[in-house]
Amino acid sequence: MRSLKAFAEKFISLALILCMLLSLGACGSSQESGKSTYAYFLDEDGDSLEFEKLNMQGLSGEEAISLMLDAVLAGPSNEKFTALLPKETEALGYTFKDGLVTVDFNENYVSMSRPREVLARAGIVRMLMQIKEVNGVVFTVKGNPITNSKGDEIGVMTADTFIEDTGRQINNYQHTSINLYFATEDGKGLRKESRSIYYSASMPLEWAVVERLIAGPKSRGSYAVIPVNTHIISVASSDGVCYVNLDEAFASKVLSVDDRVIIYAIVNSLIEDCNVKAVQISIAGETDIDFGSGIRLNQPFTEDRSFVVEQMEEKG
Repeated sequence: MRSLKAFAEKFISLALILCMLLSLGACGSSQESGKSTYAYFLDEDGDSLEFEKLNMQGLSGEEAISLMLDAVLAGPSNEKFTALLPKETEALGYTFKDGLVTVDFNENYVSMSRPREVLARAGIVRMLMQIKEVNGVVFTVKGNPITNSKGDEIGVMTADTFIEDTGRQINNYQHTSINLYFATEDGKGLRKESRSIYYSASMPLEWAVVERLIAGPKSRGSYAVIPVNTHIISVASSDGVCYVNLDEAFASKVLSVDDRVIIYAIVNSLIEDCNVKAVQISIAGETDIDFGSGIRLNQPFTEDRSFVVEQMEEKG
């Protein structure tokens, strides 16, 4: 387990000297060229995240991780912002192996309110995921994995763990458990995958569900039902019907999945997770069209569980 401050002090002077001697183009960085790096903090009210630019030029791997975590402990330079972690909450150290960063906190971490803890976790994870060598982040408290409100281990987190809105702030997050449906290996059935997610309070749950379906499954033996390059144009619910409008990429036959399986993966996921009884799907705003091999989209679909074969669990 690495001590954060000791590691940071060891490398900061060397990193600064190297970057002064080398040209900007020659001074390698853990971030993509020309892309800014940010440190996240709480706003004045403590109910959303703000950010400050963080100078990480020339640092990579463990040097970048150490200094980024040190920035979390140091807090913001803008006096209107608040540190992610309360003063009594400390990061005891970290390990970094095979792209996975495990950050260990003291026992005061679990004393934070759930909204504060979710925001703090979102800020730290998003900071670390800016480092190209980092593929995932795990939090522990004195060596024990952190858990959600149901007592389940949260496990590995990435930037995608926290769905954000399109604004500059990452707003309040809500937590819920959802059931998503993905295709079986032969593309003729549906397998349910249970997840625990956080999503922005400014975003309807229906949007978060469709976005997760596009991102694809996390369980082995489950397969995507929507092309990954599909974009959501709009998702809205009214009078018990969820209206999902996807762009033309949705209609491209790039997946070996039965057309009805695709439709009912969306329909079953939304009806099971959201307060709707039917789902109307449109492509670029059009409903008076056929999807795939003659499935008319001109009327809402209701739930059909005849395609479901088994359930997979995905915690966190």
